[in-house]
Amino acid sequence: MIDAMLKDSVLRPHLFIWRGALPMPAIESWEREQSLCAPSDLKQLWNAKGGGDIFESETILQPFGAPDYDLIGSVSRVFWARGLSTTYCVFHTGLWDSIFRKSDGALFSIMSKDLTQLSMWQDLDDWYGSLRQEYAERYDLGRSVR
Repeated sequence: MIDAMLKDSVLRPHLFIWRGALPMPAIESWEREQSLCAPSDLKQLWNAKGGGDIFESETILQPFGAPDYDLIGSVSRVFWARGLSTTYCVFHTGLWDSIFRKSDGALFSIMSKDLTQLSMWQDLDDWYGSLRQEYAERYDLGRSVR
């Protein structure tokens, strides 16, 4: 589910700079080409809004249709070179960096500089809820929109 993020983006559109919707067939083709399983709610977000910048320092990467610095493949290669296991792809950079496991789409955030401590999320709404807490007061987001 991506409801909370979409609701916030309607309430505070200046905080969400989206790149534009990506067609689901193209997303699924990218998954097949990369031999991975992206999280279903992340695919829904890409299909609805694409990737983009949220709040002041958070970037949601996308699989294609963006400059290299905003693409999952390019950013993941940098993290793999730094020691992140190639079983993961980076989908978010910002206050912390977030990844998904290629085999099953499980979501994690990287909690250490050496890329070894991970925090697991139930889904994209769970992940967004934690990120949202960091910015809620600053941007007067109020209580959770879940």
